[in-house]
Amino acid sequence: MNVVIVNRHVDDVLGGSEMQCDNIASELFERGYSVTYVAPAGDINKNYNRKYSVIPTQSNSRAISQAIIGQNPDVVYWRLNKHHFYGVAKTLNNKKIPIIFAVSHIDDTRKYNYLSSPKQSYKDALKAIKQALTSRLNYLGFKYVSAVTYLNESYLGSLPVEFESFVPNSVSEVAEEFFWHRPFILWVANIKKAKRPELFLQLAEKLRDENVDFLMVGAMMSKLYSWLEDEKEMENFKYLGPRSVAQVNGMLRSALMLVHTCEPEGFGNNFIQAWLAGKPTVSLGFDPGGYIEKYHLGGVAHDNADLFTKQVRDLIRDANLRSSIGQQARVFASSHFSIANTADGVVAVIDKVVSKNKLIDRVDS
Repeated sequence: MNVVIVNRHVDDVLGGSEMQCDNIASELFERGYSVTYVAPAGDINKNYNRKYSVIPTQSNSRAISQAIIGQNPDVVYWRLNKHHFYGVAKTLNNKKIPIIFAVSHIDDTRKYNYLSSPKQSYKDALKAIKQALTSRLNYLGFKYVSAVTYLNESYLGSLPVEFESFVPNSVSEVAEEFFWHRPFILWVANIKKAKRPELFLQLAEKLRDENVDFLMVGAMMSKLYSWLEDEKEMENFKYLGPRSVAQVNGMLRSALMLVHTCEPEGFGNNFIQAWLAGKPTVSLGFDPGGYIEKYHLGGVAHDNADLFTKQVRDLIRDANLRSSIGQQARVFASSHFSIANTADGVVAVIDKVVSKNKLIDRVDS
C-alpha cells in the first residue's frame, strides 16, 4: 500500500508532530508499506537519510498537491495542522485520493484561530483578522476528509467527520547521559508565547530558597523571549537552548520532575518522555486527556499559581512521593505510549479508509 505523509520534517523543525510523523513513517516502512513523506518548506539540498522517501516542496497548496498526486497514493496522512488544507483537500478529493487528518493541536479543531497580543497594533489586528479568515477557509477542507485521528481523547467528537479514532503519541526512549551539579527541575518546549516560559521563571523565583536549579530547554521561536539567552540575575535558573530527543530523555532521567506551563495544545511529547523516564509532571493548567489527575502522575494546578508552587515544592521536599509517582508514571506510559501502539492505530484507520474508498470506486464504476 502506498501512503503519503504530509508535515514539516523533524530534520527541518524539531517539533512534536514532526517527531510523531517520523516515528510513524519509519514504523510503516518496516511493516512493508510504501511510504513517502512530503515535507513543505523542506530543503531540496538536504540528505534526510531515512529509509522512507522524503520529498521537500514549497509551502503552498499547489506545490503540496502536486507532490502528493505525483506519488499516486492510496491514502494521505495529513498532520500539517490546517495550513493550506482546503486547497489541497479539494484537489485530492477531485482525484479520489482519501485523506486522514491527524489532529495535533486543539487549534486544529477550531473554525477560527489566530495569534493575538494584549498590546496589538493596527497592523497586528489586521494580521489576526487575516489569520482567522484563513483558518475558517481551511476548516472547510474537513468536508473532504475520510477520517480524523485525535492524539488526545478529550478532543474526540470535535470535528464534523463521521469516522474518528484516538491514536496516542509515542516517543523514542533512546537517551544520552546528562550531568548537572545540583538537583534540578526541567521545563521543555519550543519557546514562544503559548508556552508561557516566563511563568517557569516566576516559579524559580518563588522557590529560590530550595536547593534546586530550574533548567529550560527549547528552541527560541519568538524574539519576545530572546532575553532568556542572557538571563544571569537568577542563580537558580538556566536556559540551555534546544536539545535533541535523546538529550532530553537523558536530562529527564536525572531531573526531579518535569514542569509544564503551556496553554492547552495537543498532547505534549514532553509529558510522555517524563513518564517513561519515571518522573512526575506538574502542570500549571493543561492536563492532556485528564491523565495526570486520573492516574496520579503528578499535579495540575488549574492555573492557580500558588497551588502550582505548592505542588512543585512538595515534590522537591518529598523524595518518597517523587519515587512513588515516578514508578506509577513509568508503568502507565509503558502500557499506553509505544511506537507499536501508535502505528497499530494509524494502520487500523488506513485500512478502513482505503477499503471504503475502493468500495466507492467499484460502485461508481
